[in-house]
Amino acid sequence: MTKRQTWAVALVVVLLIFLLAGGGEVVIDTLENGPRIGPSTTADGDGIIRVDPVLLAQLAGVEVNRYALARCLSSEHPRDPTVYLRCVAWAVRNKAAEGGRTVVEKLTDGAGTAGDGFFGEQKASAGTKYASTINDPRRRHVQVADEVMSSPTSADPTRGATHFFSPKAQDSLAAKAEALQARADAGEQLTASERSYLKYLGKDAAFTDANWRAQGLYPGGAERVLVAGVDGEVLALYRRLA
Repeated sequence: MTKRQTWAVALVVVLLIFLLAGGGEVVIDTLENGPRIGPSTTADGDGIIRVDPVLLAQLAGVEVNRYALARCLSSEHPRDPTVYLRCVAWAVRNKAAEGGRTVVEKLTDGAGTAGDGFFGEQKASAGTKYASTINDPRRRHVQVADEVMSSPTSADPTRGATHFFSPKAQDSLAAKAEALQARADAGEQLTASERSYLKYLGKDAAFTDANWRAQGLYPGGAERVLVAGVDGEVLALYRRLA
């Protein structure tokens, strides 16, 4: 066995040890997306990361809007192919520009005020946000964010998309909510965590698509955008009707 082959075997053994020890997610992330960029963060009970976004970006050595966008990619579609990440990044950039805001302003805004100005979950109890920024970014997410933020609008593969969701994931959430409701109807006591899924009851992909196409996103309606190389069941993109 050559020295190179020995090192290869050793690497496989180390990876298996990590996987068996419960560190599989970290190993997979590192292999697919590269190392984490910037400090490790943790959300509080409201689903908010109460650290100044500017400080986090500075510690990561990344411009704050690009850092915010990279966090979104890491949180929304972390392991999907790069073409998916580009589409999500463009939708975020387009939505921010539509409202005359910077990307970091858009991604740290909340429906309430308690979570404003911070990263966090999309459905944070302190205020629902446009998209999730709960996860720390990795190298691939930063690279895609940098690419999209540096590109002219003519490079946008989504042709102006401003919103996105995953039909496959939405159907899964709706099915889970239905199963939990059935248990509750049978008299079973649900945990607080389980009850939190009931907000998805009846809100499957078909419901979301119909709602968004009608007036769920814009008063005049929205249309679905198809992008080559993107599975519409994994990532659905929408833009304002002209």
